[in-house]
Amino acid sequence: MANWLSFFQSKGIENDIAATVPLVNDPSSVVYADDNYANFAKEGYGRSTIVNACIKEIAIGTASARYFVQAETEEGKVEITDSPLAKLIYYPNENQDFYTWIERLVTYLYVAGNAYVLKERARTNEVVGIYLLRPDRIAIMPSGDGVAGYSYSIDGKEYQLPPEDVSHIKFPNPDGDLYGLSPLHVLSKTINLDSSMTDFAKVYFQNAGVPSGLLKVKRRLTSQEEADRIRSRWRSSFGGATNFHKVAVLDDDAEYQQMASAPSEMALTELHNHTESRICAVLGVPPILISANVGLARSTFSNYREARFSFHSETLEPLIKRVIRFLNYCLVPPESGEKITADFAEMRGFLDDKESINSRATQLFGAGILTLNEARELVGQDALEEGNVRRLPSNIVESTSPSVGQILTEGFNGILSQSKTEPVVRRGRMLGEELNKDRDTLAEKWEPKIASYFTRLQNRIDGIIGRNLSRETEETKRQPFPFQMPDLVPDSELGNLSEILYQMFVDVTKRTYGIIDESAIAGRVEWSEANPVVSSVLTTAPVRATIIHSTTQKHVKKMIDIAFERGYSIEMLARGVPKDNFAGIQSLILESRKRAKLIARTEIMRTQNLTSVNLFKRQGFEYVRAYDIDGDPKDNYVPAGDPYGRNCIQRDGQIYRVEDAYNIEDHPNGTLSWVPMPRNYVPQEGVTV
Repeated sequence: MANWLSFFQSKGIENDIAATVPLVNDPSSVVYADDNYANFAKEGYGRSTIVNACIKEIAIGTASARYFVQAETEEGKVEITDSPLAKLIYYPNENQDFYTWIERLVTYLYVAGNAYVLKERARTNEVVGIYLLRPDRIAIMPSGDGVAGYSYSIDGKEYQLPPEDVSHIKFPNPDGDLYGLSPLHVLSKTINLDSSMTDFAKVYFQNAGVPSGLLKVKRRLTSQEEADRIRSRWRSSFGGATNFHKVAVLDDDAEYQQMASAPSEMALTELHNHTESRICAVLGVPPILISANVGLARSTFSNYREARFSFHSETLEPLIKRVIRFLNYCLVPPESGEKITADFAEMRGFLDDKESINSRATQLFGAGILTLNEARELVGQDALEEGNVRRLPSNIVESTSPSVGQILTEGFNGILSQSKTEPVVRRGRMLGEELNKDRDTLAEKWEPKIASYFTRLQNRIDGIIGRNLSRETEETKRQPFPFQMPDLVPDSELGNLSEILYQMFVDVTKRTYGIIDESAIAGRVEWSEANPVVSSVLTTAPVRATIIHSTTQKHVKKMIDIAFERGYSIEMLARGVPKDNFAGIQSLILESRKRAKLIARTEIMRTQNLTSVNLFKRQGFEYVRAYDIDGDPKDNYVPAGDPYGRNCIQRDGQIYRVEDAYNIEDHPNGTLSWVPMPRNYVPQEGVTV
């Protein structure tokens, strides 16, 4: 909060005010008694389960899109990851990531009809931070031809902000020019009705079993206290949900008279369904997606898929496009050549189920419309060297080709190499070659994803350092840094890296199983995430992520400590001091990004080998052979503490017990693979295994 307040104090004119200002409405607008942000937030978003669920679905869906910066080059459109704009959409400010920022922006927009963005600028006038302002605390100061400025209140102070520092996104409002119209304004009566029904239902069921009528006593009651006592005894005996439908037994002195029929539960349900439908319709969320009763009553798998498609195409995509246009308007200079966009193809890809995609790919390849590689790309598999072929339908040319599904999943090489009569040793060599070759394919696929982890860190670090650099003075240069290692490399980023490695390990184990199965060397093996071999390997993903993340944290902390001891400024910490042989944090993270390929290859190799050895052991093999297919004869790397004292090239062809293979450490960028020896293999006498 201190940074927040100091920022406002540096930007605006400060005045004392009595209290936080309410949501200011356009003077020309019609205003209802309960038409304000506080009521919308409390009664609509805060109390209505259906409103809350709808807005959360929209906000999360909008925030989940992949936003990125794009530029036109001679090679066409390319993604930009290291520009100031790209850094902003990774970490818009020191308190939020972009996902959280977008989620809150959308929530403000739907609750208030308005969202406001305050831009923090460096001395060069470059935007280095963007903050969301609470809509109920801001007032627009109109001028004859537009907006003269904005007034923002916080903690009993009012700050005047110039119009160039504030950007405003709003929903259309035909009844006013300055402020947007909240969808909750339109739904205010419906929300109140829904809340009233909820309250009524609560009271009704609390008092279920108490007939709506008169209880007559055949004697004269002497006081109000006696009447209250009889009423209380009646309610305690026959009121409440636990006494629902309990038979009332009256003595000779009392008589019950029904005054009106009890309300119909069916009618209450129908009215509730009606309000749910209206709320969902206005907010653009199919009821089935939020488990609304009106949606569940007609729910099927097919309906759910259609609803998901409708929600994405009619609500999310238009909203994301609106947000993108707004961000480009307020953040991107026309001359920059860059623009913010989103990956709509990726969003749509999530909508289709895997079975449908596989079926469509099979049909298109079988009909000769797609090449094999085009079909494999459609199902998310890598291209094959021999895959640029097209299959002729069997009714045109007689074909003895394998099935389409077999080709798509295994490839031509796998199908042609499935001879069961090849010697195990020869097939083992071929298996080692295939595993090693697959490392290159997998590394190319996953290197960008691992690099994205370091890019996020770089953007975060650049953002924090840039903002503090713009505020640095001669006095603050002599003070401790206003940030520490956890601010620059937070543990929250560990989850992102863990997820990347987990998905990579899933991919590697699946492909390793496929290659081993294709070789037929270990019999038929089937991959499953629940398979004990696979699951044990996948549990190592967070461990490996922690090692990588902790290493980065250690290096950043060391740099901060050195810079502090030497009295460096923030700029010197960031950019380095060559004469002191101090590289700087920016250089450190850049080098880490360059290490992404090395990290990818190393982790892929470890995962392949761990999967292979575990699988061979489970399949009953006692011995495995080490293969260093592409080993460099000059490679003399021996991991510290290696009891075998051999490097990769020296291990090539050596035979080990399966248990011992676990103890051989894989070094970075290693080329070692493991293949099984025949089950009846017996080591020769005098040979060290």
